Amino acid sequence: MSMDRMDEGTLTVVMPAYNEETLIEGAVREVQDQVFKVLPQARLIVVDDGSRDNTGTILDELAKEDDRITIIHQENGGHGMALITGLERVQSDFVFLIDSDQQMPLTAFPLLWKEMDVHDGVFGVRAQRHDPQIRLLLTRFIRFVILLVFGLRIRDVNVPFKILHMDAWKQARHLIPPGTCAPSMFLSVFMHYSGMKIIEKEVPHKMRQSPPLGIKRQWSLFKLTVSGFLQLLSFRKKLIKPIV
Repeated sequence: MSMDRMDEGTLTVVMPAYNEETLIEGAVREVQDQVFKVLPQARLIVVDDGSRDNTGTILDELAKEDDRITIIHQENGGHGMALITGLERVQSDFVFLIDSDQQMPLTAFPLLWKEMDVHDGVFGVRAQRHDPQIRLLLTRFIRFVILLVFGLRIRDVNVPFKILHMDAWKQARHLIPPGTCAPSMFLSVFMHYSGMKIIEKEVPHKMRQSPPLGIKRQWSLFKLTVSGFLQLLSFRKKLIKPIV
């Protein structure tokens, strides 16, 4: 696909959000500054996943200022379901998956977008990751599981900084486990395992501006990781059948 074709507003940014009233305006403004300035006809879909603070109200006000922004309000179903909700509303050829916590500055977008001229997907890699130790340990565990189960070496499988062709999502959608907390991870595995042309690029990452994870949240994160592990095993059974 030529860059001329890619410049016609064929990109949608999908951003799940939950209780981000202190950061959400900055996250939206960053999309306007770093993505819309490169692709003026691009779109942004923000999925407010049942926020209990003023996130939804702030988003509605921002959408009034810019008709390229669409806000979806839904009952809390978790990050994974919010991401899927956003993906199912995309009508463009390409999608850019990001989070709303601004841990990953979008300054790298223009360079990564250029790579989509010759790739099916461009995935960011948090080379110097600023996260709590528990998250780093669980990420290493998942990386090991993916190598063991699928034979794939993926540096940052669940990174919230992915640009991909929507055809990849359409092919993978029926294989994604219902209720998964990490559709982005399964999408990465699917695209690598299917032999799609993927390039990984290092992108900046910074510490989240929020209190440290408490014991309760750490335990929830651990349980989600275990659930993701079991879903990966089920995913492999579905995935290997059409590939072989």
